[in-house]
Amino acid sequence: MKKLVYITVIVIFGSNRLYAQSDSLFDAFGKEFEAFNMSAEKEFNKFQTQNDSAFLKFLEESWQEFEVFQQFQPERPKPKYQPEIEEKTDTISQKIEIETSGYDSAVSSQQITGSELEVTKPVNYQSRAIIKTFEIYGLRVEVFYYPESLPSLNAVNDKSISAFYRELFGHSRVWNYNLHELYKIKQAYHFNDWGYYNILIEAAENIFNSSNEQTLFVWYALLQSGYRIKVGYNDSYLFLLLPTQQELYNIQYLKENNLRYYLFQGGKNQPAHISTYPGFYTDHSKIFSFSLDELPVLPGGETEFRQLIYKQKSIGLEFNSGAMDFLSSYPQCALPVYFSAPLSSANLDILDKIFIPLFKNKTDREKVDILLNFIQGSIEYKIDQEQFGKERYMFAEECLYYPFSDCEDRSVLLGQLVKHFTGLPAIGLEFSEHVTLAVHFPDEEYGNYVLYEGKKYFICDSTYINATSGMIPEDIKKEKPKIIIY
Repeated sequence: MKKLVYITVIVIFGSNRLYAQSDSLFDAFGKEFEAFNMSAEKEFNKFQTQNDSAFLKFLEESWQEFEVFQQFQPERPKPKYQPEIEEKTDTISQKIEIETSGYDSAVSSQQITGSELEVTKPVNYQSRAIIKTFEIYGLRVEVFYYPESLPSLNAVNDKSISAFYRELFGHSRVWNYNLHELYKIKQAYHFNDWGYYNILIEAAENIFNSSNEQTLFVWYALLQSGYRIKVGYNDSYLFLLLPTQQELYNIQYLKENNLRYYLFQGGKNQPAHISTYPGFYTDHSKIFSFSLDELPVLPGGETEFRQLIYKQKSIGLEFNSGAMDFLSSYPQCALPVYFSAPLSSANLDILDKIFIPLFKNKTDREKVDILLNFIQGSIEYKIDQEQFGKERYMFAEECLYYPFSDCEDRSVLLGQLVKHFTGLPAIGLEFSEHVTLAVHFPDEEYGNYVLYEGKKYFICDSTYINATSGMIPEDIKKEKPKIIIY
């Protein structure tokens, strides 16, 4: 039976004079609300009341039209069947030249984590209040609101957008208290920015009927939560503009001041231009990050199992369905985001029981060769187009979860296993038709390597059958790979 974690978030909407019903409900949690107002927790309280007033004036300035761009995910002509290394080349020492420019390292989300969620218990409320329940990632959230006082969007233009924000701002004390409650969910369950965004989307969809009004609510919520976020429109569609320093694929974006603002919401529309306000009125806000420094810790949801076989031993892996849904929701990012994301502590504990005994009295290089042998032989190979119908990068946890994987997924997994079991420095290498890993073995000399920051990083390929550390297929030996730092 599916287990749910029940979370009550009290959300109240009122007119300029709050309804008597909302007054009654507000008084019930007034002490906690006042404590929130006096809190020094500036991470959430980026916007103060006076800043909101300034922002309203800022919104009334002339908006501009921006050209929209799009970067498509590269598709490599990978081998249909898992390749095998043809000759042993690990006994020589040969340098592989690299590109001078590579990916930027993944930007940390600087996530604030909490130990336990302080749950706001339901209180008696008048009949005018409505309660709606929604589920996200195995968590069940109850939302109270007053439908008569919800703001509405009369048209899609800058004046109507400003008016909608002004209505929300008119009840900012109550809104911001409840956004604080949602932010506590982010903290308690170790969600990153993308997880918080999806929580807000789910809340908006359960409060507003119009997709454009949902978009404006999430825009307001992220602004109040301290993010540098914009909104734009084209014809009758509204778009959230999420700025990030990570590259996203297959999603439209506009460029301003060397920063990409990616277009979310807006359905399947593909505008050539977007109208939005220029610049951003404060520099004291954070850039949205897609980095995943840790997986969400979710007590709800179903547990799914997968069996792998290595050295004639069965490895029973466990996966939280909510966490896997969260990973599946991710837009396709550039490879550093995937290389930097860790495995779940539950599966690392399981893998410890298998590999730690095998690593006894082994050198670090021998440990990495065991990990290579495990991935090459225990995880089946299949290209993304056959498994998913399209190119799709996977996180390390997904590489263990799905029945098949290809080169970049296996390299991501190997990178996390090397980090966990050896702590050795490693980098990703992206060739035109292949992705692999390179590991720095101190005091080692033999094998094919790349030189990065004065250190030798030896090729460790988890795709080619029978490849050990230092071996590289001949067909890519003369190509200069791009370095992936994570």
